[in-house]
Amino acid sequence: MRCNLHDYDIMEEARTEAKLEAAQNMLKENDSVEKVARCLALPLETIEELAAKLQPAAK
Repeated sequence: MRCNLHDYDIMEEARTEAKLEAAQNMLKENDSVEKVARCLALPLETIEELAAKLQPAAK
């Protein structure tokens, strides 16, 4: 079975989405942004942005 470039892009997008979901779960468990980035091989900046979105609004 051959995959064309479009199929590859879809698979990569699905992998990235899965990693971001895993990152969100790890952050909710209070893992550090550095650990999450390292374990999931994602850019630290991406994890920092995700962590900021998960923070409750300051009152």
